[in-house]
Amino acid sequence: MQFPEDDTIAAISSPPGRGAIVCVRVSGKSAFAVVTRLLEKDKRVESFAPRTLHLVWLVDSNGKRLDQVTLARYVAPNSYTGENLIEIFCHGGKWVPALIVENLCHVGCRLAEPGEFTRRAFFNNKLDLIQAEAVEDIIAAESPAGLQNALQHLEGRFSERMQQLRERLLHTCALLELGLDFSEEDVEFADRAQLRAELEGLEKEITFLLASFQRGQALKEGWRVAIIGKPNVGKSSLMNMLLRQDRVIVSSIPGTTRDTVEDSFMLDGQRFRLIDTAGIRTSHDEIESQGIARSRRAAEEAHIILFVGDQSQPVDHFDEAIVAECSRFVSDATGKKIIFVRNKSDLLKASNTVRLPFSVEAELETSAQTGAGIAELEKALCAVTNANGSDRSGEVVLTNLRHKQCLEKALAALLCAKKSLDENLSAEFVAADLREVIHQIGVLVGEVTTEDILGEIFSHFCIGK
Repeated sequence: MQFPEDDTIAAISSPPGRGAIVCVRVSGKSAFAVVTRLLEKDKRVESFAPRTLHLVWLVDSNGKRLDQVTLARYVAPNSYTGENLIEIFCHGGKWVPALIVENLCHVGCRLAEPGEFTRRAFFNNKLDLIQAEAVEDIIAAESPAGLQNALQHLEGRFSERMQQLRERLLHTCALLELGLDFSEEDVEFADRAQLRAELEGLEKEITFLLASFQRGQALKEGWRVAIIGKPNVGKSSLMNMLLRQDRVIVSSIPGTTRDTVEDSFMLDGQRFRLIDTAGIRTSHDEIESQGIARSRRAAEEAHIILFVGDQSQPVDHFDEAIVAECSRFVSDATGKKIIFVRNKSDLLKASNTVRLPFSVEAELETSAQTGAGIAELEKALCAVTNANGSDRSGEVVLTNLRHKQCLEKALAALLCAKKSLDENLSAEFVAADLREVIHQIGVLVGEVTTEDILGEIFSHFCIGK
């Protein structure tokens, strides 16, 4: 349901629950007049200095005191929403904030929709669409690395890069279309060799951004690390050591873990989502077989695979089968990284242990019993993620599926433009494809929008933001 944009809206911006202070926001043309109606006699919001906290009593329509609050007013356009905005800091709990919002609605406000404050900021040119989505990512950030990436998007680094791409495309397209205007005079404003070089540069930049999506998802949601191996090699013990807690049941009986078990931990400012899996082997037990199938699926979906082998036991056909599985991951284009862990280093090493026919990010020995090698394993995990670019300060990383889809469409149109150029087609065909690239970048930053796109984006926001 759509509401008039000139309504004055109110909402609790703090999360539900018991706390000392709660923030209530009011935004709109009539925000100052509406809140004045809840002040004690002879007080007016307009008389308060902007961007300064003022201690006041709020009262209901009968003059009964609701709460003593601090209040700050922001005058349009110098506010988060670009409108007149008031932030009321009242006592926490369940009833006081609810009573304040209820009374605000009685005197001229309506309850804000999810994300409506940020939506108004977008419409009032305080944020572009990429920055607006970054607000949600900041709230949902689960690690310092994910937060820093979201803050970079809010600062406008990604938006600035997209605008630079768009300006280059607009310039190129303008030269092509200018040449069309003078086609009868055989005048060419865009040299085709230079044009091809420009398109190749743009293709390289968009491709680079698209390649960062997997890394961006890992920064946002955590690096998925699947621990795989045959039964009883110490996968669960290794997970417990990394988590620093007894999260998974450990037993000397093979096949104890019959399902995937997931937990996460922080390391070097990043979140790692460990997935302990059932031992991969041939089994006639229906439940264990389902667990093994889930193990393979976890490995397929992981960013990093910890392939755990028992170096105290000679290699067998189960080890060979898992090596074959890992070979498939290495050979495909998923960018999956594999760390080979030779566990049980505290025991006598077998003469014939697992050998890998492919290169891995790291190969190390550990003992889940003594803790030997665990620190080296943690360093290896950090090295893998840093090699993926998570420590590159200031680098733009793609984290949002909508952004990825827009850039994929832009790249497809750009490749069509290159093909038209290679086939020596008229400049109007190249220009038409470039206009589609420009359109997709416009959709990305929010210069081209539809109500459906905005509704989908802001529906995920919390009320009050």
